[in-house]
Amino acid sequence: MIKTLLLILPISVLISACQESTDHKLNVESIDLQRQANEEVAFGIAEENSARLDRAKKLIEQSLEVDPNNHEALLNRAQVAVYRQNYDIALRDVESAFDIAPRNDSLLLFRCILIEEVEGNDSGKECYSTVEKHYAERHSTDNKIPANWVGAAILADTHIASELVEAYLEQERVKWKLKWPK
Repeated sequence: MIKTLLLILPISVLISACQESTDHKLNVESIDLQRQANEEVAFGIAEENSARLDRAKKLIEQSLEVDPNNHEALLNRAQVAVYRQNYDIALRDVESAFDIAPRNDSLLLFRCILIEEVEGNDSGKECYSTVEKHYAERHSTDNKIPANWVGAAILADTHIASELVEAYLEQERVKWKLKWPK
């Protein structure tokens, strides 16, 4: 499970940065501090450098002091917590980020991964299943299949997971005008 978490965590942060997530306009100083922290987190994890991670946490705290609604800073702090295996803290930060940015689809799946780590497989599966149903309802009329929906279906081990994977791959093939090798 932790391998899944470490794989999805950086992806979720990148995806969340691209999504419209909140009507709240973030403070420029807070954003600058959070971006500096993001760099420290990335290099701190890559280099296994505790000093960089400590600097990142200080920058994150400064960012949140300037603007407590900077959900990206909360995600940075969650990333540090996951790296340090403080899953309860990471879950708390992800839930706080979701309260601020409820339209950020990546947070739903990230939250489930942390619930599974903190509370166990049964709670995780239940969460994945709930998220998968949420995506199904949300996209029932637009026929879009987001990657997070596919991920939730796979992790929930639902009966439609393989169908969703095929439909998602076809959607992306058409979107990017890809040709599959024969």
